[in-house]
Amino acid sequence: MKKKIIEIALAGIAVLALTGCQNNKQNSSVSKTSGNAQVKKNNGGSTNNGGGKFGHNSDSSDDDLWDSDKQDKLDDFFDDWADTMDQEYDKYYGDDQITTAAGEKFPRDFNRVYINNQKISLAYDPDGKGNADYNVVAIYNHDSDRAPLEGHITYFFSFHDGKPIVLVDETTNGDKVMVKETANQDLINGFNSIANGQNASMPDKDNDDSNDNKTSDDDSEDPKLIGVFVGLLKDGDWFKSNLKDGHMYFSESAGHGKTAGYDCITTGGSPASYFWFKQDGDDVTVKYSDPDHVVSDGVYKTEHYTVDRLKSDYYVNSGQKAEVNGYVNKLKLLSELGN
Repeated sequence: MKKKIIEIALAGIAVLALTGCQNNKQNSSVSKTSGNAQVKKNNGGSTNNGGGKFGHNSDSSDDDLWDSDKQDKLDDFFDDWADTMDQEYDKYYGDDQITTAAGEKFPRDFNRVYINNQKISLAYDPDGKGNADYNVVAIYNHDSDRAPLEGHITYFFSFHDGKPIVLVDETTNGDKVMVKETANQDLINGFNSIANGQNASMPDKDNDDSNDNKTSDDDSEDPKLIGVFVGLLKDGDWFKSNLKDGHMYFSESAGHGKTAGYDCITTGGSPASYFWFKQDGDDVTVKYSDPDHVVSDGVYKTEHYTVDRLKSDYYVNSGQKAEVNGYVNKLKLLSELGN
């Protein structure tokens, strides 16, 4: 009995000594931890600086939306995903800002974010439980090394009404940062799994897909493939519905004036049904009639996307490739309209 009491006393002394060491360690690395805690405090989160990478204790409860263990899993998963995309990403660590090639600084520019032209609130909140519309737990940014120089892909892993959502931003100009939910199913599935406390890994890729629509020496893709990407991006329901009914057309020669040299997809109806696009290296320029003007004004909206982004959204695994290639094969030539 005496021996047991002595052992307990020694254990208590060890705990006190360890606590003192941990406090000293926190004080010596306060820059990042206090930065994270400050962000959390501003967004209604806990100000606990208890040693986790994101200001969390690693033994947080199962009810937490996000914690340092889940973040470690996301980092590993995202690294694997980025490798499959042959892209390099910078990660936001909770202090200073992460800057995109377009000059955006996050989280500072979260106050300029719109979805579907609707203003929303975003906040960096490492436990995902803040009061914003979207509480961002991780930010990764890739700056393109090909034209346009402002090209970038920025992902915001966030929680919206407690549910995991991956947002993507490729805005290159203007006062608004236009984001949308990613269509990349691998990222969606991976984030959902990790948020639910499970492990995530990239699915095996079929080697047989390696020659499907392979990039040529001049980095040009099949223009029909780009047309399908544009259709899915701008209005996927409209595109797939008309394609199914046999009313989706493609042309390489219908452009004139402001759209000279552009390819297009269209239902063949009014000019408002035309989406014009042109690839130059990794950059895809998209033009379409400005909905704030009548078509006869000839005013176009112009947007830029990267081939990398379009592929990452719609053309990663064998299932996506088979689906998109099927759409490509169903596109009719505009010259067939009325025949």
